[in-house]
Amino acid sequence: MEFNKLFLTHILSDNKLTPSLNIIQCLPNEYLVKPELDDSLLSLLASGYIKSCYPYHYETVDLPCLCILYTISGSGVFEIEDRKLCLTPETFLFIDGSRKHKISAEKNSWNFYQLFLEKSKSLFFLKEFHKKFGDMTTLTTTPYIHSLFRRLTEVPEVLNRDSLIINHRLLTDLLTASILTPAASQADLAPYYLREMKKTMDSQYASPHSLAQFEEALGISKYRLSREFHTLYQVPPLQYLNRRRIEEAKRLLEDPSIAVYEAGRLVGIDNTTHFIRLFRKYTGTTPSHYRNSLPT
Repeated sequence: MEFNKLFLTHILSDNKLTPSLNIIQCLPNEYLVKPELDDSLLSLLASGYIKSCYPYHYETVDLPCLCILYTISGSGVFEIEDRKLCLTPETFLFIDGSRKHKISAEKNSWNFYQLFLEKSKSLFFLKEFHKKFGDMTTLTTTPYIHSLFRRLTEVPEVLNRDSLIINHRLLTDLLTASILTPAASQADLAPYYLREMKKTMDSQYASPHSLAQFEEALGISKYRLSREFHTLYQVPPLQYLNRRRIEEAKRLLEDPSIAVYEAGRLVGIDNTTHFIRLFRKYTGTTPSHYRNSLPT
C-alpha cells in the first residue's frame, strides 16, 4: 500500500487543515524502492523536510511503522496519553507509530526532518533508544548529523537496490548516533577511511602527506575524502594536519633546549619562515613569543 493511503487509514484527526490544504500535502515523500520481504535492511517508507506552521496537526493510532522527527527551527508539540513534549530545535523524537499520538505546530513556523521507517527491522534501535531516553532526546546539529538527514530525505537520482543499501548505512549511522549521544562523539561513527586518515595524521604528523597519497592508499577519490572529512570534523584534512603539527610544536617549545627551527622540523615543517607563519595563524603569536609567555 502507498504510504499516504496507509497514513490516511490510521489518521484520527480531520484530514483538512484549512479549506484549501490537507495533511497529505504536508507529509514527506514516499520512498519508492521497497526491500525484499526477507531483507534485514533498515528501510524508509517516507522521508522529507517539512516546513509547517499553525494549524498543521495530525493524530494517528496503529500506524505500522516507526517515526523520527528532528526539529530544525520553530517548535511543535508531541502529545501521547496525558503527556506533552515540546519539540524545539535539536530535539530528536523517535516513536512507535502504533501508539495513539498527536503532532501539531505551535503558532510560529516549525521546520523539521521526518522519517517513517519500516518497523520490524528497526525495533532494536527503538528499544535501545527508549531504555535511555524515553520518546525524545537532544541531538546536536553537527554537519555530520545534518548530512545524514539531508541524504536520507533526498530523492536519489537512480532508484534501485543500491539506494536501499545506502539508506541502510545512513539509517544505521543516524540511529547509532542518537543512541550513543552524548556518551560517544560523532567521530566515533566515522567511516573507516576517515578514521584511518585522522589516525595517520595524528600519529605521523611529522611525515609529508597529501590528498593524492590518501587517495592512493585508501582507494577513494581525494575530492570525496576532503569533502567528507571536512563535513565530519569541520575542518579540511590538510588544515587539520597543520593544526595537529602546531599543537605538537607548542609542546616541544616548552623545552628551552629545542630551538624554534628545530621544533618546526620535528613536526614536519622544515621551512622556518613557513613554520612561524603557520604558528601565528593558529595561535595568534610567534613561536618565540609563545615560548617567552610560558611560566618559568
